Amino acid sequence: MESGFKPTFIVGLWRGGSSVGIYVQECLQTLGVQTDHISIRTSYAGFERYQEQAHSQQPIRVHGLTYLVNKLNIDDKLLIVDDMYRSGSNVNATINELKKRLRKNMPTDVRVATVWKNASLPENTGPDYFIHQTDDWVVFPYELQGLSLAEIKQHKSFAYQSIDPALFITSE
Repeated sequence: MESGFKPTFIVGLWRGGSSVGIYVQECLQTLGVQTDHISIRTSYAGFERYQEQAHSQQPIRVHGLTYLVNKLNIDDKLLIVDDMYRSGSNVNATINELKKRLRKNMPTDVRVATVWKNASLPENTGPDYFIHQTDDWVVFPYELQGLSLAEIKQHKSFAYQSIDPALFITSE
């Protein structure tokens, strides 16, 4: 709120940005800022394929934009929310797809908020708002895919208790 930006739409990028988007929407509503909000999905494939996907010539697919295409206008203020801004590929794919579909209706004020930002990004690039920055790979509490059974047992004991080791599927 310090910036004076009051979004009219919040878009959470599925998966991690969805819960962050809910939190941001709840906070803004508590402060008297009414927003429309939705979660959309990109073709993010998880840790194992991140590097391959980030440097691929294949475009990132963006799914679930129909509601936004039908509702957004040029005078709206759009806030795109995610858990992590590493390369910006998913956010940029979302913005580019919205520009393509909305054309003259694309909001002129589009901002990005994340919990984490890649600390190695050049100055003045990345999200408009972020809380933390790091060069480390961040594994969020809701992520299990890509972890070994031993890592889950050590770092996510709450989830380990529910896993039958005989049925555990490794990503290797």
